[in-house]
Amino acid sequence: MSRHRTTHPFLVHAALGFLPILGLLPATAAADPINILFVGNSFTHGRYGPVRTYNGGFADDDVHDLLCPSPASCSSAEQGTQVNPALTPPPGSTLLQQLDYLQANPSAQYNEPGPYGGVPGIFLQFTRDAGLDYSVSVVAVSSATLTGYLNNTGSEAGDLPLIESSAWNKVVLQDQSFRPLPSTITVNGHSVATRGDPAGFESAVTGLINGIDAADKTAGKPNAAVTLYETQPLASYGYTSSNPNAPIFGSSTSPPGGLNAPYVGDPNPIAAMASDLHNAYEKAASDYMASNPTGSSVDVALAGDAWVSAIDAGIAVQDPYLTTNPPGEVDLWDSNALDACCTTPIGYHPSAYGAYLSALVLLDETTGVNPESLLPEFDPSNPGYDDSAAYALGISPEIAWKLAIVAQETVRVGHAIPEPGSLVLLSGIAGIFVVRKRRARR
Repeated sequence: MSRHRTTHPFLVHAALGFLPILGLLPATAAADPINILFVGNSFTHGRYGPVRTYNGGFADDDVHDLLCPSPASCSSAEQGTQVNPALTPPPGSTLLQQLDYLQANPSAQYNEPGPYGGVPGIFLQFTRDAGLDYSVSVVAVSSATLTGYLNNTGSEAGDLPLIESSAWNKVVLQDQSFRPLPSTITVNGHSVATRGDPAGFESAVTGLINGIDAADKTAGKPNAAVTLYETQPLASYGYTSSNPNAPIFGSSTSPPGGLNAPYVGDPNPIAAMASDLHNAYEKAASDYMASNPTGSSVDVALAGDAWVSAIDAGIAVQDPYLTTNPPGEVDLWDSNALDACCTTPIGYHPSAYGAYLSALVLLDETTGVNPESLLPEFDPSNPGYDDSAAYALGISPEIAWKLAIVAQETVRVGHAIPEPGSLVLLSGIAGIFVVRKRRARR
């Protein structure tokens, strides 16, 4: 499933990054854009600003939010004026008092108006940087599951025809964060239940891809290429917090070892959860292709693996609940408890850094473009820097470049089955940064 490519010096990629285009363009001079659909939930649309609405809108070149196609026809979840408790703090002299107020007053809680851009919006900007012609669409309902989309019921009712369509050249599928997990795991020799439903996850993947393939067959077009988007491990599933400024506060929390904290006590809970997600997504892809030899080609974008790489390389914090973390390390998870209140804790959804890293992995896996080739993202002197996703999201050129290396290396070596405690990755990745910089300066 993976593409193993040679790593090239950083600046040389300015030219090499455009080579994958040649394999995507038809023989005619005027090529139609590649239509890609992202299917998921708040991990796809990005729960918080500035990610949630980045490159979202109603113009032809925006991300097309299929559930919010016009100002007059948004889904109920995407309507209304944004409430942001972090910007308008609720009553209370301490954070816990403010959180208590929000829990007692739902109208003051955070909401998620569309149209959505999110991770697809970051991906869209990357394709522009790479000179690719992509039309990007999204179907993303908060808390949605792939099973819900397949069954066309509940909050996902009415969305299935948008997904099972011949309109797409490529489709990205992302399930709820915990559903691919094993139903039970072993932590310190004890069996612990999770919220995982791996059989339901695989069944939904198979059902949706079969529906997409059937639509393509009826239309007489090739099967859409499918990418399964492996989401990140959840800090709130692996750690408790004694930091009053970073409480695990929310209705989805549970005691250590409970359904919403099953990895607490593992020696490396982030890597352990990422390893379980890795194996589940890889298995779903290989099982589908083994059972459907004439169906869609299915790849896996190992975004969750890349998060572990960034942590292991010292770019990102491992435990966002600590009172202090090493200077210079970014938080890949959301970190504002007031925004997170009151259904999910912090350490759950991606921050701008986490969404950016996931989008880099998705770019590499779905297009073959090496993320290091995106020079506008890393060079303020480049004419395109002011239009870059890094600039828009407040990510420094240095961090953006390091995340690009992490993403590229993850895709390059990442499809082997990982050891639970180490995952894929590259204990020597910090040295890779040094080598790349030396080459870039020559």
